[in-house]
Amino acid sequence: MKRSLLSTLPILLFSILISCTTTKKEYVDIYASYPTSFTKLLQAHGGLEKWNSFNTLEFDLFNPEDSSQEHHIIDLKLRKDMVLGDSFKIGFNGKDVWVAPNKKAFSGKSARFYHNLFFYFFSIPYVLADPGVNYQEDTVSLSGQKFSCIMATFNAGVGDADKDFYKMVVDPQTKKLTSLLYTVTYYSGEAHERYNLLTYMDWQEIEGLQFPGKIAGYKYADGIVGEKRYEYLFKNVVLKKEAPPETLFTMPAEAEIDSLFKL
Repeated sequence: MKRSLLSTLPILLFSILISCTTTKKEYVDIYASYPTSFTKLLQAHGGLEKWNSFNTLEFDLFNPEDSSQEHHIIDLKLRKDMVLGDSFKIGFNGKDVWVAPNKKAFSGKSARFYHNLFFYFFSIPYVLADPGVNYQEDTVSLSGQKFSCIMATFNAGVGDADKDFYKMVVDPQTKKLTSLLYTVTYYSGEAHERYNLLTYMDWQEIEGLQFPGKIAGYKYADGIVGEKRYEYLFKNVVLKKEAPPETLFTMPAEAEIDSLFKL
């Protein structure tokens, strides 16, 4: 015997109610653990949801001073990475940082310090949404002008330099990052407040996310912005849904490990 629509209506309504209730229970606010100011910064840059939907980031790092260029590849979930230079290759397999064909091929002070340095600078604020980061409202002085900023610090054991400080200066109108003050404690292991300054310029939209096309580093002391130290361009930025192959980060037989720096 066929049921009438009227007789089945209560069942349909009950099913819809249950479905809606289940959906609400499954919803998780990914911004719930962040302060409002940092949430607004993330959203102005495209949103954490979108950032989390990608597994691979690639970009070319160009130095206008000497016309050198590197290609960077990052596994965004496992945070393994690769830097391909003209005469060297640096890889991080999740445990060790290795250099091929040998450590001498990389002219910098420390390949372990360098391997994800520009990825980090390039990917702020997204990477500062990682677990183990703490936030507080602050102000900074830049050559006589006061600016609001968001200070980020790290829990013990997070990364190779958990005593680093970052201060993200945000444009009050666009809510985007304008500059970053940061300390370097990797070599000393001691917390300090001797900041360097980065300025962010030429924003480019990649897959709905905002990334700088250029950064410039400056000396900074006692609220005064000093001379420019360097400038880098980011080109050919690519985000991918698929993860890079695990074999990409495997240490070649001839490569050498660059250990964590210790005094």
